[in-house]
Amino acid sequence: MSDKSAGYGGDKSAGYGGDKSAGYGGGIDESRLRRALLEEADELSQKLGASLMSLDADRANAQLVNEVFRLTHSLKSESALMGFGVLSELAHRMEDVLGLVRSGALPLGKPVMEAVFSGADLIAEMMSAISRGGSDAEFATAAVLGALSTAAGGAGTGPAASGPAGGPVAPALPPGEVEQVTLGEFELAQLAESRDRGEDFLRVTVIVDEAEPMKFPRAWLVFSALEAVSNVVKVVPPLEGDPVEDSRYGRMTFLLTADDEKGVVRAATGVDQIAEVKVERCRFDDFLSRATSALAASAAAATTRPSPGHPSAGIAAGIAAGAAAAAAPTAAEKTSIRVDTKKLDDLWSLIAELVLHKSRIARLSEDVGHGMDAQTVREELVEAFDSLDKISGGMQQAMMDTRMIPISVIFSKFPRLVRDLCRKLGKSVDLVVSGEDTEIDRSIVEALADPLTHIIRNSLDHGIEFPEERVRRGKSEKGRVSVSARRQGGTIVIELADDGRGIDVPGIRRKAVEMGIPGAGTLAEAQLLDLVFLPGFSTKEVVTDLSGRGVGMDVVATRVRTDLKGDVALRTEADRGTQVTLFLPLTLTIVNALLVRGGAQLYALPLTEVDSTAKLTSSEIRGEEGRENAAWMDEDIPVFSLGALFEGGRRRSDECFALVLRHRDRKAFLVVDELIEEREVVIKPVDDLLNSQRMFSGVSVLENGKLVFILDTSFIRREKF
Repeated sequence: MSDKSAGYGGDKSAGYGGDKSAGYGGGIDESRLRRALLEEADELSQKLGASLMSLDADRANAQLVNEVFRLTHSLKSESALMGFGVLSELAHRMEDVLGLVRSGALPLGKPVMEAVFSGADLIAEMMSAISRGGSDAEFATAAVLGALSTAAGGAGTGPAASGPAGGPVAPALPPGEVEQVTLGEFELAQLAESRDRGEDFLRVTVIVDEAEPMKFPRAWLVFSALEAVSNVVKVVPPLEGDPVEDSRYGRMTFLLTADDEKGVVRAATGVDQIAEVKVERCRFDDFLSRATSALAASAAAATTRPSPGHPSAGIAAGIAAGAAAAAAPTAAEKTSIRVDTKKLDDLWSLIAELVLHKSRIARLSEDVGHGMDAQTVREELVEAFDSLDKISGGMQQAMMDTRMIPISVIFSKFPRLVRDLCRKLGKSVDLVVSGEDTEIDRSIVEALADPLTHIIRNSLDHGIEFPEERVRRGKSEKGRVSVSARRQGGTIVIELADDGRGIDVPGIRRKAVEMGIPGAGTLAEAQLLDLVFLPGFSTKEVVTDLSGRGVGMDVVATRVRTDLKGDVALRTEADRGTQVTLFLPLTLTIVNALLVRGGAQLYALPLTEVDSTAKLTSSEIRGEEGRENAAWMDEDIPVFSLGALFEGGRRRSDECFALVLRHRDRKAFLVVDELIEEREVVIKPVDDLLNSQRMFSGVSVLENGKLVFILDTSFIRREKF
């Protein structure tokens, strides 16, 4: 056969390759497809970790072995098609070992499980690096590959049977079977040149698994794989331009020429979620004999480079661009989300109503110009705006729903964390998880993983005793850690509890005295427990790689109270255990708030933090300025004022407006100059220069352009009364 460097078969910068703006490459957004592939690979990696945990608990379960094998095979395929050779090779070696387990040639003992776990961990690290714009090439895999090889022992690590790698090619189709496919001038020229080089003309039919929800990307992956080993002449349905309905790509037909039939089969079957591949030989003359003399003349000229605007000029450039993107990846942020179609249907219904009322208002505008009665116009406008208000509220809620995801995306990682820590510490712990279906804003979820991980680490290292100690204390040998989530009004409550030894409160007091903390000797237990959240505060005498350096709980407090605008509470009982409770807003973007005025400035307070409003007389306020109190519901609570907080003093009057604020277990009066209204405000971050005292949780802008600072009521806890 002739050298493929001639014509279109070799250097893909010539022949049918060229400008990506045309041909197959023109209709495919490479960066978008790359993001989709990365997100799918990342999801596969997460599922692999969860399935390995299940397999570790039930090693005789053949179904779980098959599931882990399938996920590993999928990761191998996805990473190879994205150009991540190191990751693909690691997944391949894991697949080899799992293939031996699946065939019964290798027992699934502890060494094998640990080796596969190590491989899964390294894959997860690689995926994280790639998502940030890094590369899999920066990771050393020799140790893990060696562990996999050692775990396999004498059973061998030959390629696992991951699917059909070859098979008989059907005899040539009889005339007429392929005549329904129409080829253009340039495509016929490609066929003529391939025939002259002695290549085979094949029709490849690919059927995507019916359960696969995204068929177009699968079809494109098959096209990419076939392009690497053959010359694709025609694709039906076409991949260029705007994709047709996704379900149409469940069955694809590729007309191609190649000199390696088995390579074509391997390429097509190597893509995951492909149910069937059928390869049939075609006759060149079935197409070429129908070509006119003009087409024949075009075929003779096909060995020259086509113009950049030619319909086939972009195939090779598109694939080459994809390869270059794989070689030098850019950050692939998770910009896509999966949303229940019912939520989208609800949103679409609201948009339809919005369009209807827009037309109604436009009609009213025309009617006014034609002398319509002013009172009638006013009434219809009021009715229209009421409807628009309901629609905008519904759209806001619908959009909020699309941002909400179950907290299980974090909770699902805890079984593996507990397993690994228990093995490292030599402890035995049962993890109980509940409320994992509780939905929370994805922006909060992404920032919540580190604090929860810190708390669980502390529970296992500080709280849960060693088995022999638990037995001496009359407890079960195995400890218990529970994690739960629930929605409480506009707040998400997450509780993490253990049945360990509890926090050494007297030890905290001794440590506080040693550190010279004012009043440490007389602080109440709740105040002592708050000290745990101070940076560098630790009663742990032995420093380990898990804890004892005074880090962890201060990270929790900073992330929850400052970044997530929530709060954290601690409760403990000696020899019974410890409970850490996180209170988080449902979302960080919109909040129902009460607008108030202090001096010339407007402020907003979240309604979830306001118990009620009241009027205070000067005779009811006792104490000196800065440390004033007043009675509320048989309880003396502190009195603050916006003037004292931000302007240096409180305006004196016989009677004043006040809000009763509640921040977890404490209450306080806040004296304001005016109560304005309740309304929803959109929260935006506030610059640190304007928030050096951490008095604000954000800022909002009103429709008239005025700034409204959103007060962070946690200042109540910071004040000592």
